[in-house]
Amino acid sequence: MKKNLFPRLAALALALTLALTGCASAPASGSASAPVSSAPSAGASAPASEAGGLTLTDQAGRTVELAAPAETVVSGYYISTYAVLALGKADAIVGLEKKANTRSLYQMAAPELIEKPGVGTMKELDTEAVAALEPDLVILPAALVDYADTLDGLGIPSLVVAPESHEALVEMIGFLGRALGAEDAAAALTGYYDEQLARMAALTEGADKPTVYMASNSSYMSCAPAGMYQNYLIETAGGVNAAASLEGDYWTEVSYEDILAMAPDVIVVPSGAEYTAADLLADAQLAGVPAVESGKVYQMPAGLEEWDSPIPSGILGCLWLTSVLHPEEYPFEQFTADAANFYQTFYGFAVDESLITK
Repeated sequence: MKKNLFPRLAALALALTLALTGCASAPASGSASAPVSSAPSAGASAPASEAGGLTLTDQAGRTVELAAPAETVVSGYYISTYAVLALGKADAIVGLEKKANTRSLYQMAAPELIEKPGVGTMKELDTEAVAALEPDLVILPAALVDYADTLDGLGIPSLVVAPESHEALVEMIGFLGRALGAEDAAAALTGYYDEQLARMAALTEGADKPTVYMASNSSYMSCAPAGMYQNYLIETAGGVNAAASLEGDYWTEVSYEDILAMAPDVIVVPSGAEYTAADLLADAQLAGVPAVESGKVYQMPAGLEEWDSPIPSGILGCLWLTSVLHPEEYPFEQFTADAANFYQTFYGFAVDESLITK
């Protein structure tokens, strides 16, 4: 699968010029809560070529040809890096996004990744550094789609991913499983999702649906409207989004009067919040909110991953919230055991259960 680097470097000057042109018009950095692209379905069912290669369609609608499943890969996006790990292909990663040392999951599941070259951010990709690694495949976030042409010019195949919803996450895992020769692992992971979604639906069938206010990372005075992934999390867990009537697909600022009118039964603080549940409970202007009056303000676990986003372990966010909203049907102790089993099964490490909190 290794290719001669010389032709790539010979074309690099032209390619870098194209990259700079692409950067000027590159889309703004995406977030896990942005709307999913309306690209055609990814190539999970695309036929293999006559030569035994792979034909895939990525989440930018691009058709990508691979001579064979990739043995080495560069991932420019933490969610795709998480997916490669969950598919059991940590050893294939030769480069990844910068600031890998800030990701707790890498330290627990594959600490060697922290020493791998960092080749980009959500705003730019170091194509020269990528070419030097001679990967069989590069995985790009949608925000870096303009770099795909540059990589094509270097003879490096790339797949663009946009896992901005549960459905798009499943789609991404499917075609990455094919691209990496890990179809069985991809089927096991997405099969787990199906099992747990059916389980939660059965557990919460006929139960009361608490009203849930999902606050943002930056402030509890902004929340998730119906257009965000967090709305899916709330509904899957057997709740009702307090902000479902708000328009938009990103965190929306609200007033104290708005929150009082929403009257949420439960308030959820995300794991990456710049404040704590205690800060919110201490705000006298929220004293009349039912969730505050009853003390039902919960912070998602910190020190693991942000389960309120569509990442490979995002199903744990649904399970966590189910245990918070319906403790009699799904006790938190059972969730803790389920979360520990997930990390052991799909990431191959024993999680410190003291990190699993509410």
